Amino acid sequence: MGTTTSHLRALSLSFLGAVVLWAMAAEVQAAATEDQMDHLVAQTVKADCPGCAVLVVDDGKIVFRRAYGIANVDTGAPITTATAFNIESVTKQFTAACIALLVEKGELTLDDDIRKYVPEMPEYEWPITIRHLIHHTSGIRDFTRLTVLKGIHLEAACSERELLQLLARQKQLCFRPGETHHYCNSGYFLLGLIVQRVTGLSVGAYGEREIFAPLGMTHTAYHYDPVRTGGDLAVPHVPDGAGKYRRWDLVRDTNDFGFGGIYTTVEDLYRWDQSFFQDQIGGEKFHALMLNRGTINSGRTLDYAFGLRVCDHKGLTTVSHGGGSPGYNAFLLRFPDRKFSVICLANYPTNTGRLCYELADLYLDLPQEKTAAAHEPDPPVVEVAPAVYARYEGVYRMHDQITFIISTSDNRLFLQQIGASPVEILPKSATVYFLKAVNLEISFSTDESGDVSELVLRQNGRQGLARRLDRQPLRADQLPEYEGQYYSDELDATYGVYVKGDRLCLQAPRLPEIFQVNFHDPEGENGLQHIVGDQFMRSYGTMEFARDDRGKVTGFSVNAGDLRDLRFRRL
Repeated sequence: MGTTTSHLRALSLSFLGAVVLWAMAAEVQAAATEDQMDHLVAQTVKADCPGCAVLVVDDGKIVFRRAYGIANVDTGAPITTATAFNIESVTKQFTAACIALLVEKGELTLDDDIRKYVPEMPEYEWPITIRHLIHHTSGIRDFTRLTVLKGIHLEAACSERELLQLLARQKQLCFRPGETHHYCNSGYFLLGLIVQRVTGLSVGAYGEREIFAPLGMTHTAYHYDPVRTGGDLAVPHVPDGAGKYRRWDLVRDTNDFGFGGIYTTVEDLYRWDQSFFQDQIGGEKFHALMLNRGTINSGRTLDYAFGLRVCDHKGLTTVSHGGGSPGYNAFLLRFPDRKFSVICLANYPTNTGRLCYELADLYLDLPQEKTAAAHEPDPPVVEVAPAVYARYEGVYRMHDQITFIISTSDNRLFLQQIGASPVEILPKSATVYFLKAVNLEISFSTDESGDVSELVLRQNGRQGLARRLDRQPLRADQLPEYEGQYYSDELDATYGVYVKGDRLCLQAPRLPEIFQVNFHDPEGENGLQHIVGDQFMRSYGTMEFARDDRGKVTGFSVNAGDLRDLRFRRL
């Protein structure tokens, strides 16, 4: 009996010892992972510069919570994990959650025509539903482009009434509702307005009652609230052009907008993130809706659900959304099957999404990816005669109307897509060129007569063909044909076109300094670059003049990204 007892005691001690050793090993591994994550984040933040707050959660437990950098470079105040940031478009999932709660309560349906709640919107050829707004398939023009063209900038306070009036003036859609998916801030602005008109509360007040207060998110609001932040705010910063950062003087609006603007902390977002695992908000229908991915008219399923993207990362399902502006960047990443999440908020322009995925790869021990630059160094640059470069100069257009300009300067060759800055391309041979540190190759082809007729862009196994346009430069005596005043009813704005020297110039609302891409003239002129025919280019897109049967210029249309055919008539 005594022998048996002693054996049992020995076995128990042996087992306990193994458990202790396993626990110690786990602690050592956890400490090593924490150090690795700290090193990964720290190398992205410069000393005495703005930075970020990071929080990592594994099965409900916070396993990493740290802050890096300066909340305000003027005061030197450090960022903490209790510091509030503007999370920009991460806001959209909260707005979508408000809609999902109202659907669950039976106060609206996803197939309701939006004009039921916002009759100010035009009656287009096809109805637009709440579902279209949720999944970015409405075709409504994005006000972020319209406000720039009108001269209303989101750095300044802008009222709900102004934005609604601007959208209500738009006579055309970008595409038929449900035809495709195109990210649109206007849709989430309207969703916030619908919440207000259904509940009698602003989307911020409704979110506070139904989400923030129940979850204990005491430092969160749909607009900047100094009381809730306790003065612990990460102000936005932008590069100063000398390797440092300066404050971006954002005027914080007191409006509750559904498309963005929530101020919160990583610790409050942790509470929101965990509510999806603990079913703290809403019921079964609410949770199903939040992950309900949209479809388009063709039947194709999108990766976009209710303000959330549902994707795959290295064999694992992810639920995420990012948000960004010139001075803020935010990302919330969740691996629902692993009950693992990463949250990163920054107060300077950086890629918080990439950082979140890198932290997840590290902690979950997922395969690490090498960058293209790591295993494919740039090819050697060869000598090419300037006369060869001159042969390639011109305008090239793809079948989807994407247009490139090839130009030369100081015996160098440049590629420029309309709406972006020119970038230098380097010769791999006399006919093949590449973009440094990017896996992009450009080759030029000639026709039967030996003239350069097209270029081919190749990247990551894909290629696109752009044909050279037959371009006739304008003579100086042709420029006055375009001079005059032009009015857009959709913007309620007037532009002036005039000749100065040997070029055509535009008198229009100016882009803020931070958004200047190209053609910013120190003298204060807005020069237009001729493309082909009656088409000209400005930094944000193209202007194409229209003529009547007699050849007289009668107006022009602006095309900028998804914004098509915004018309101006000549006064």
